[in-house]
Amino acid sequence: MTARNDSVLELLPMVFAAPGEALTRAEEVLGADPSPLHASVAHQVIGIWQRDFGDTRRALAHLRRARDLAARADSAEREADVLATLGVALVHAGRTREGLAAFERGVARGSGHTRARVLFRRAYVWWVLGRHGEALEDVRRAIPVLRQADDVIWTARALTLRATVHLAQGSVERADADFTAAEALWDTTGQEHDKADAVESRGLAAFRAGDVPAALRLLDEAEERYAKLGTPTFMLTIRRCEVLMAAGLATEALAEADAALATLDGIGGQSTRRAELLLVAARAARLAGEPQTSLARAAVAVRLFAGQRRTWYETHARLVLIEARVATGGGSGRLVADAAAVAERLAAFGAPAAPEASLLAGRIALGLGWTADAERHLAVAARSRHSGPPLARMTGWAAQALRARAAGSARGVLEAGRRGLDVLDDHRMTLGASELRARATAQGAELAALAQRASLVSGGPRRLLDWSERWRATVLSAPPTRPPADPVLLTAMTAFRELASRAEEARTDGGRPALALEREQRRLEREIRSRTLHMRGEAPGGGDRFDVGRLLRRLGDDVRLVELAVLDGRVHVLLCGQGRVRRFEAGLLAEAEVEAEHVQAGLRRLAHPGAEARLPLMEAAGARLERLLLGPAAAHLGPGPVVVVPPGRLHRVPWALLPALRERVLSVSPSANSWLRARDTAPPPGGRLVLVRGPGLASGGAEVPELADRYAGPRTAAGDGAGTPSPGGATGTGEPSGAPRVSPPVDGAESARRGPDGTGRGPDGTGRGPDGTGRGPDGTGRGPDGTGREWPGDERRGLADGPGAGAAPRGGTVVLEGDAARVPRVLRELDGAALAHIAAHGTFRADSPLFSSLRMADGPLIVHDFERLDRSPYRIILPCCDTARFASVGADELLGLVTALLPLGTAGVVACTAPVNDAAAVPLMLALHKGLEAGLSLAEALRDARASLPDDAVHQATGWAFSAFGAA
Repeated sequence: MTARNDSVLELLPMVFAAPGEALTRAEEVLGADPSPLHASVAHQVIGIWQRDFGDTRRALAHLRRARDLAARADSAEREADVLATLGVALVHAGRTREGLAAFERGVARGSGHTRARVLFRRAYVWWVLGRHGEALEDVRRAIPVLRQADDVIWTARALTLRATVHLAQGSVERADADFTAAEALWDTTGQEHDKADAVESRGLAAFRAGDVPAALRLLDEAEERYAKLGTPTFMLTIRRCEVLMAAGLATEALAEADAALATLDGIGGQSTRRAELLLVAARAARLAGEPQTSLARAAVAVRLFAGQRRTWYETHARLVLIEARVATGGGSGRLVADAAAVAERLAAFGAPAAPEASLLAGRIALGLGWTADAERHLAVAARSRHSGPPLARMTGWAAQALRARAAGSARGVLEAGRRGLDVLDDHRMTLGASELRARATAQGAELAALAQRASLVSGGPRRLLDWSERWRATVLSAPPTRPPADPVLLTAMTAFRELASRAEEARTDGGRPALALEREQRRLEREIRSRTLHMRGEAPGGGDRFDVGRLLRRLGDDVRLVELAVLDGRVHVLLCGQGRVRRFEAGLLAEAEVEAEHVQAGLRRLAHPGAEARLPLMEAAGARLERLLLGPAAAHLGPGPVVVVPPGRLHRVPWALLPALRERVLSVSPSANSWLRARDTAPPPGGRLVLVRGPGLASGGAEVPELADRYAGPRTAAGDGAGTPSPGGATGTGEPSGAPRVSPPVDGAESARRGPDGTGRGPDGTGRGPDGTGRGPDGTGRGPDGTGREWPGDERRGLADGPGAGAAPRGGTVVLEGDAARVPRVLRELDGAALAHIAAHGTFRADSPLFSSLRMADGPLIVHDFERLDRSPYRIILPCCDTARFASVGADELLGLVTALLPLGTAGVVACTAPVNDAAAVPLMLALHKGLEAGLSLAEALRDARASLPDDAVHQATGWAFSAFGAA
């Protein structure tokens, strides 16, 4: 009898070690005419399973039956244990009063070890209800008894719970100590579900400590563990959504929360979890710019929490509700009072969100002109600027900046802006993924905007330029973290390419890919992206700091840099050159965006023959864009080259269409600082040229064979006057005779003797490097690894067939087409090349810009692939459609193919902002290369190439659609 009793009781710990097996065995027990005691255990096991993984109503039915059977068995300890389980289920069902009453009876019926377990579960319920003081008191009473009984499992659970409560109160160090102790205990058990919960809890702790990559990695690991157990993960979803929102991925958080809500409703799951999911969905919707959705979700969450008597959560939901009302246009004295009351209650709870509520109250009061009230609330919020995780300090500095603005102190605004953005920079650089770095900048948008306005008042154009640069294209200010040598990631990328290739074949054949194929492709995308987001940043500080004086020195007297800053919806033109910065007011940003969309539509039509009548309309649209974007500055550009630095929302403007820019040497840069970086980037040694032709092009990449023929024979260098024999073929490359490996048109056939113009001089004609010293980019004369060797391969990253392994000899020309144009080979040849011309079908992914791709023989070459290069090509030409499209994210960041290349060593790119006529692009590309052979820069060669085209509508539109990015 005792052995059998022990066997049945083993089902209780099994429900968290192997939930599915425990459920099956419990059902078997009930089918074998058990005793009341054994039946009570079986019903309790089924009730726990249904409570946590299934239908709450069924859970309550089984647990009430278990309670009654325990009473029939006359076992007070058994009855106390079931009452505790029932109490948890009742609270999760939203029946808080009944649940707490069940716990009262359970504590009274149990004793010793059993009572300690009941107290632990009541502590858990107190945490669910947001009553953290009561939770800590019950767990404090439970832990010594559990330890004395040598109950490893329940002691570990109690430590995990206590750590979670500490986190809710902002005590990260105490939480970390408890999590560490609990994990050591879990390692001695077979409780797989609890082990997964421990990993999830460590992810939460990492998030509270401000380590977003570690949080994402741990939560993903926990999700994998739960998946093996086949258990739903609603709490994990809530925590993951919190991290995603902190990482700037609010749209994804909203989608995940909505999906979890649908699943929970479908199984009749816990009412408490439903309320929590609604709260996180409301927050995500507000951050994603969907205030009406946020308002609706928050209102339901408030009602549910109130009914569940969960004051802590209800107060947080009210904060989101007020934020949503303000975002939908509200602003009243009532909202100020409501926000202030929420702030007081959150502060009483010790909740980290209290400063956010005070900041909200102060911001609303400022909007109403209530300066005294605003100062009171903002002063409270500003206290958080000196301590806590980065985003909490950002809240404090935002409050301090608003206080200074209300007091009329431009200097105070600028100081708060500087200090706050310094905090954000430190946080941003802990993020390894370029996407997370870009999205994190949204946290500083308000601070930067306040500082820009203050700088305009107090410091004039130079200071406005400095602040405009302070928060735009910051991702390009430092090289991204290289992806780790992760075999799982590499395998996923290879599998993704293969599936994408199969899907493309299905579409080409006139059908559509199988649903299973599309699902697997999406799954692999998620895996690649999630593993990339796990990367931690390596660079300390905020990357390169912008220096207006340095910019003006590099521009000299001839070059003009035009930076467009947007203040309160109006475009301000900052014209830099001749040692000064001048400011001009232009048009409204919203009008310019509308006009730019019309121009894009016009370019798409002109890509097809028969639209000649639209050419005058396009030229007129270009004139309107010029008035809106340049205003009176257009008359002050001078005769020399122009660099345009637009805000992210204007990245699709075809700048060559503007009359004042149409016949100029024109380049575009995401920021003045990135232009300086490109200008100072030294060309790689050797000067290899890579020509790539992918499949599926309408023109067949017709320029590539002609370029290969052109570079395969002897050529005359500019200013040389004599033929230079090819170093290709059997004369020194090790390739078979006739293989097109010859000197490229840039950086010279023999880089030790010849510069970009074929004369032996450097970019400035002196024979020196970009800084005038003859040294490399780090000033040492060594390569990027500090050894004097060429750019290293990727053996350290574990790419068996990646860049650096068996690359072409320096100074050769490589032509990759047909089956040779496969991603591993293409990457190998691109790494450290001087010039790459990649004629391949381009696909821009607005939903996931780092999956934007160029189509190779074996599938897509994506942005994530380029980030694995040690050094991307010095110059890149991308002649196909949409290769210069970007997604605007964060404060003023751009994600796309071109912006991924610039911080990796690429100094110049020619790419296309719109669909073009492939046939018309061929003569443009040939003319572009002719200019490069003559020693011109990309911008110079592109200007001359446009001028050489026929003046029909198709060719003109093709020329306008291409832009030169960077400074090479």
